[in-house]
Order: sequence, then structure tokens, then C-alpha cells
Amino acid sequence: MSTVAAWLALLAYLAFASSWWQAVLGRANKRLGEWIVLPLLLPYLLATNLRPPPLDLLRMVAYLALPTICLRLRRGEAKPFDLWHVLAILLIWVPIELDLFLLFLDLIVPGLSLRATLSGIYLLPSVKATLVPGVELPIEKLTAILLALTLFLVRYPHKDMGFSARLRRRDLWAALLGLLAYAVVGLPIGLRLGFLRFGPTRPQVVDVVMGVVGGYLLVALPEEILFRGIIQNLLSRRSNKWAGLLIASVVFGLAHLNNTTRGFPVPNWAYVLMASLAGAVYGWVWQRTNKVTVSAITHALVNLVWGMVFQ
Repeated sequence: MSTVAAWLALLAYLAFASSWWQAVLGRANKRLGEWIVLPLLLPYLLATNLRPPPLDLLRMVAYLALPTICLRLRRGEAKPFDLWHVLAILLIWVPIELDLFLLFLDLIVPGLSLRATLSGIYLLPSVKATLVPGVELPIEKLTAILLALTLFLVRYPHKDMGFSARLRRRDLWAALLGLLAYAVVGLPIGLRLGFLRFGPTRPQVVDVVMGVVGGYLLVALPEEILFRGIIQNLLSRRSNKWAGLLIASVVFGLAHLNNTTRGFPVPNWAYVLMASLAGAVYGWVWQRTNKVTVSAITHALVNLVWGMVFQ
């Protein structure tokens, strides 16, 4: 059942890029209401061979229910990115990256040391499912992606997220232009800080292909959905597009505070700076194309070049 769970979660994720499937879900949404998030349990149930530990099952149910309830409680006339929006976003995000938010609390309250005390604690059960031999998918992360897409594209839709597989030539040019822009701005700063060190590698073609596909689907695109398709989108609607881009870029940068790189321990403020600059570029690509699938191409290309050319 593990393989079925992996393919089901992956295909459900990719299907959101189809306007036909979004229309099908739209019709289901009218009948099911908030219950539309319940089928998102299926990959987890299959990954546990339909015998999940009761407490873990309860945690997964709560994970699906709480952000859904927050959005249900929002008034229809409320401005975007209000308290209920923020709570819903945090309830989707925090369980996936608890370590990051514990670090924030430690920085805000000196001497708290929650990150060290609660190291190894997970709010969601960590379950892997085998896609093909040697390739395992994190079901809890895929469930988070599916939940965000279901809530913000179907149940409480916000236009212009741009989760679409329909890419035009000018979309690809925008993605490449974003890569060039980040190279012009980010490379001198990264090299000056010592954050980037020239050290090219020669990986096998298969490793590059798998890295590109996996990096796009499991890193770049989920982050673009959250930071551009949801956060920047809502902030832009609340104020203006440039304020939305700026704030979302800083939030994206801060999301990398707990990342360790050589010579820059946690809290990694150099990473925050580099990621904020990258976030501004990704945000600009999203503004230009109205497609998170395009800004995710720039995001994946930056990660690829970084991994292959710099240490």
C-alpha cells in the first residue's frame, strides 16, 4: 500500500495544475463543504497500511481540521491577510517546520531554549511512502501541500495563484530572466560574504534529472505556493503589489534562519539575506507571470546552480 499512497499523493498534487481537475473539485466543494479536506487523509492511511496509531491519526485529523475551521470563521467581507488567514497559514506551516518556529521563540525570549529542549519532537507523524525503489516521498509534507491547495484554490479560492501547467514561451523567458537577475545581484553579495564559494561538481546525469524533478516538486513549488501564491498574493491584495513582494520576500528569507551552511551557524542571518534577495526575484517572476509554477522554475534553477557550481 505504500507505493499506492506515494503515487496517489503525487498525482493528486500534480492534478491541481489541471483546470479540468480544479473544476471537478469545485463541484465537489459545493456538495462537501469543509468536508472536502477529509479525503486528504487517504495517502496517510494507505502509507500506514490502514492501521495508523490512534494518536497519530488524531493529529492528522486535527491538522486538516484546524486551518479549515479558521477559514470558515472568516467573514466574507474581511480584508485579505487578516488574523484568520494568518492563523490558517501558520497552522499549515508550523507543524511542517516546528524547528524554525522554536528558533524564533528562542530569539524573542532569551534563555528559553525551546529548540534544544524539544529537539526531535514532531507535531505530525513522519511517514514515508515508496514511489519507486530507492525513492521515498514524505507523506506529511505532501498532505500539507494538498491541504494548502485545497483550501486556497478550491474551498476558499484566491485568484491569480497561478498553479497551472500551461506555460508559454514568455513564461519561460521570465523564469530565465529571474535567474539572471539573481545572479547579477546575489552572486557578488554571496561571494563577498563568503557565503558562496566556487566549487563546481560533476554529478551523473541521472542524479541531475532526479535532483531537478525532486527539487522542483518537493522544494521549489511547495515554497512558491506558500510564499508567493498565498502570502504575497494576500498581502498584495491587502495593500499593494510592491509591499506584498517586499514583506513576502523578508518572510521567505526568515524561513531559512535555521539552515546551516559552512561558516554560518544557526541563526543563519547570511542565509536570511540571500534568501530574501532570492524571494524578491521569485516574487517578481510571479508578479510578471501570475504563475507559481513559473516562479518555481526560477527557484529550482537557482537551487540547481548553487548545488552544482558553488559550495
